[in-house]
Amino acid sequence: MSFIGNIAAAQTAKAIGNYNKRVYDEQYKYETAKAEAKAKFYDKVERPKLIDDQEFLYDDFFVNALRTGAEFRPGETTWLVALRNKQKMALDLSMADYNKETQRIDDMNVALMTKARGEGERYKGLMTAQAEYMKAGASLLTMGYRSYDAGRLVL
Repeated sequence: MSFIGNIAAAQTAKAIGNYNKRVYDEQYKYETAKAEAKAKFYDKVERPKLIDDQEFLYDDFFVNALRTGAEFRPGETTWLVALRNKQKMALDLSMADYNKETQRIDDMNVALMTKARGEGERYKGLMTAQAEYMKAGASLLTMGYRSYDAGRLVL
């Protein structure tokens, strides 16, 4: 009668696998939402703040440069320094955008790996259940064979 225990174990394994998958699916949803929120926060808050800070610093530089009395013409030192500052600002903004995108990709990869772990848990539950069903079938066959040989029901 061990087949009854095997069938119960199979049902339990499937239930545990499905439960674990649901837990990982919820973790995946959380990680995905967190990644999207971080990306939106960068786009709506951090990036505009960076641009504002850069503009403020450039304006401050420009006013200080004019205060010195130096001419601000193409080819002159003050103009070249201003151009270099603009280049640095563009590079800093590009690096911030790149870092944001890299972080978003990393966050999504973590979320996808979590989802894959959930699928693995579900699959593990199904495989365990399959093995338990096979044990139950073997137990029934053995019981049937022994009953046939004995000429009566052997449990």
